[in-house]
Amino acid sequence: MYGRNLIKVPYNDDLTLPAEKIIRELTDDTQMLILLNPNNPMGNVYSDEEMESMMEICRKKQITVLIDEAYYYFHPKTFIKYALNERHMFVTRTFSKLFSMAGCRLGYVVGAPEDIKYVQKFCTPHNTNAFAMKFAESILETPGMIDRLVSEFREGRKYLIDALDENGYAHVGDAGNFIFIKPKNDTSTIVKRMKEEKKILIKSYPGIGYLGDCLRVSIGNKETMMKFIKALKEIDN
Repeated sequence: MYGRNLIKVPYNDDLTLPAEKIIRELTDDTQMLILLNPNNPMGNVYSDEEMESMMEICRKKQITVLIDEAYYYFHPKTFIKYALNERHMFVTRTFSKLFSMAGCRLGYVVGAPEDIKYVQKFCTPHNTNAFAMKFAESILETPGMIDRLVSEFREGRKYLIDALDENGYAHVGDAGNFIFIKPKNDTSTIVKRMKEEKKILIKSYPGIGYLGDCLRVSIGNKETMMKFIKALKEIDN
């Protein structure tokens, strides 16, 4: 993007991504470090100590930092203090995950006023449409909406994890609104049958560390997860 080279930092085989592994890739030529917290696709998060160790290197090497907190509402461990108190530190968030409105493209960026002015130069004149603005207005004018949705998500997540454990399914994904599940049978077949027979859309992902091929499932409320588990038990037997 914009003529820059992207340096990817892969996960370990145990699906962890230690801060030390990221720090090793930071050089005097690095212009920006992009961190996702929780991370996508595995859902891992960084501790305060890990984040501070990366921030310290970035300060010394004058590296701009962007922390994407798209899944903040599902795991409210935030590092927004860096964006509020330091220069060249940004935090971005979106409403599309919690409200299942990916096409809405509604979110915001937090940073020092001088840095935000620079970001605005890269925005198109109409980067937010009328539908998204109306949606934002409804969020602001409906007290308790976010708390209710988060509560429903947590209930659904607990039910799903308990049901997977009870039925002997290995799974990973500590944060975020998704989870990887190791099925008993072929993932592609399960995805196809789920769509055709149950009208449930999920994805298959290859090479998920030590688990191998997995199903990636978005987490919804308890009622939705009950339907998913019932369908999974019928198809994956």
